[in-house]
Amino acid sequence: MSAPFNKLGLAVTFSPTGRALLKEAHRLKKLFDSKLVLIHCGKKDSQTEEKLQNLIENSGIDDSSLEITWTEGEPAKSIIKSSVHSGVDLLIIGALEKEPMMKYYLGSVARRIMREAYTSVLILKSPSEEPAQFKKFCVSTDYSSESEKAIILSHNFAKLENADEFLIVRNYDVPALSSTIMNTGNSIETKVLIDQMQVEEEDKMNLFIKELGIHDIKITAKCVFGREGWEAGNFARSHDVDIFVVSAGSKKFNILDRVFPNELEYLFKVLPSNLLIIR
Repeated sequence: MSAPFNKLGLAVTFSPTGRALLKEAHRLKKLFDSKLVLIHCGKKDSQTEEKLQNLIENSGIDDSSLEITWTEGEPAKSIIKSSVHSGVDLLIIGALEKEPMMKYYLGSVARRIMREAYTSVLILKSPSEEPAQFKKFCVSTDYSSESEKAIILSHNFAKLENADEFLIVRNYDVPALSSTIMNTGNSIETKVLIDQMQVEEEDKMNLFIKELGIHDIKITAKCVFGREGWEAGNFARSHDVDIFVVSAGSKKFNILDRVFPNELEYLFKVLPSNLLIIR
């Protein structure tokens, strides 16, 4: 089984969570048998080099294979550029579980990386200095080739973790249903329609999973009705998953996504768990 990622990048800072993020990234480095590059945005001088070295040593990491890359400029742009230059295929960053509304509209370094990175991104919601395995995975699918890739890669990840459970969730919505409900005003007919759609979606989901040919871990499939992105995130949160996986797809983000969030923007605003975005 090939490793999901061959080279990890960590946006390392001297924040209170810096040491925890470093330990989390190093655990994944060993799990994947991959390389790890530390990307620090800031001026390189003897004082900062010593500070970074102390951070590594205080983390209890004795690893001569670690790479360190220094970059300056606007943090998000510089980190993204350095990750590409270093050949990183998974960029690891930390994030707040919730951000103030004003900061949400103005954006943040983490959100810009999530939206603009060329690599897959792992956002760790609550990094720990005693990293634990991800035992419960949840992957969102829309049956696209991008989400198929996300499921297969996540499944390989889950097998390396010896995960206990692998959830696949399909969030579907039928905009026309709202007008149908308003026109009929019949709650019984509405329930029949929803139940019928649920059966159809579950049949499609089961066929989709069967064709993927994944096994070795308990797989639970679930189709949830409601606004796309919102219900999938709520499902992950209510099931207390360790990591929620989504495909970035091919969509380009624009300013309207901050006002009318698509799935990724909503998930980032209120993280249901650690979030892995596959590109």
